[in-house]
Amino acid sequence: MMKENQTKETGRKEPAPIQKLNDEVANAFESCANALSLNELSRVTGVRIELLRRFISKKTRRARAETWDKIYPALKPYLVGPEPAHEPPPRVGPAYRRHHELVEMFSDQKVLLDEFDVLAEPEQKKVIAWMEEMAGGKTAPTAFESLTPLENRVMGSFLALSREEQQNALLKLTDIAVAEVRKRRKELF
Repeated sequence: MMKENQTKETGRKEPAPIQKLNDEVANAFESCANALSLNELSRVTGVRIELLRRFISKKTRRARAETWDKIYPALKPYLVGPEPAHEPPPRVGPAYRRHHELVEMFSDQKVLLDEFDVLAEPEQKKVIAWMEEMAGGKTAPTAFESLTPLENRVMGSFLALSREEQQNALLKLTDIAVAEVRKRRKELF
């Protein structure tokens, strides 16, 4: 059985396709690393911090195709280039699902927003009230541009909780969201 990147004739490995990294890409790496952090960029992309540092410092000017495929989605908002010739297709889903700030959020925060989004506004306000109460009232809304004021309030309350309290709040919110979805489903059928 032949391995990937081997030629049929010689059986030797072919070099993986290479992406050249110009100054624009290096500047995009630097901007992206400043906006996130090298640790977060590494976590999001799955690329080692040492390699990211070499890209930023321009010591490495080429990247394997598989590395570039991992990095490009995070760099794309920071690359300056010509506008696309045609309008991109419309996107579906809440704004935070397609906003660059999504990269800054952890999976628990994304779950929180998904479950919070299921609830009607009066229920959302109740959730915010009990989270603020859990946090001892010392909460401040986050300032994510892609979130609504209520979503920023619930995120601020959530972040004010300890890790254990966050997990308990997510479990309780999951129960509330599931009950709401079941109620709606029952009304449909």
